[in-house]
Amino acid sequence: MQLKTVFKRLGLGKHSDEVYTALLKSKRSMLAAHIAKAAGVARPQVYRNLDELVAQKFVSKRHEGKRTYYRAESPRRIDEAFETVEKDVAALTQQYAKSKEKAVPEYVRFLHGFSGIRAVFDDVIDHTPRGATFYRYTSERDLSAVNKYLSPSYRARRDQKKLERLVISNPVSGKQKRPRLERFIKYIEPSTDLFDQNIIQLVYGNRLAFINLSAEEAFIIEDSSLAAFQKVIFQQLYKKLGAG
Repeated sequence: MQLKTVFKRLGLGKHSDEVYTALLKSKRSMLAAHIAKAAGVARPQVYRNLDELVAQKFVSKRHEGKRTYYRAESPRRIDEAFETVEKDVAALTQQYAKSKEKAVPEYVRFLHGFSGIRAVFDDVIDHTPRGATFYRYTSERDLSAVNKYLSPSYRARRDQKKLERLVISNPVSGKQKRPRLERFIKYIEPSTDLFDQNIIQLVYGNRLAFINLSAEEAFIIEDSSLAAFQKVIFQQLYKKLGAG
């Protein structure tokens, strides 16, 4: 890698590499005029470069009367500069990461992977009041694949709490469900809209959950007003759809 590229990455201006190289080759400290001549760079530009190089400790200066002499520091300073930049970048990354975490409300929870989706289904059982109904929009493409996310105790716990569910599904997935559930399922027919996005939305208790089965990502929102709002929308749509 050329010094020009290195200095550019460190934020130093054009010709700073030439000014530094001219100083490095000299066995003694130099005046700006002599540096300009040795580097082949205009004197005003040399002054700008020297200010930057001194600020980043690649060059040191000393005054003798009205004259200012400049001397190149060891090239090892390049390694030190990059170490400083890396530390600054790491600190900045951490700062912005914390800012992003704070930007996500505490009542929103993100989950990933197989265990994350299983946790969503368990959350439905845990936070739906006994004897209550939860609501499910489901556009999954493969019901058997979805069932694999359910914990072994899911159905037993659901039945123990006497939970009911109303489902709006697509015919392909919905008709794979057990016959005893058919009276609780209504379908969005393909002739109306294509409903196969492989997404599940659940409305239960004071919560909403969204599952992207294709990406294996999900999030839960705990908000009573949002949950109540979504329940009303679901119930109105459910009434308008034909029976399964």
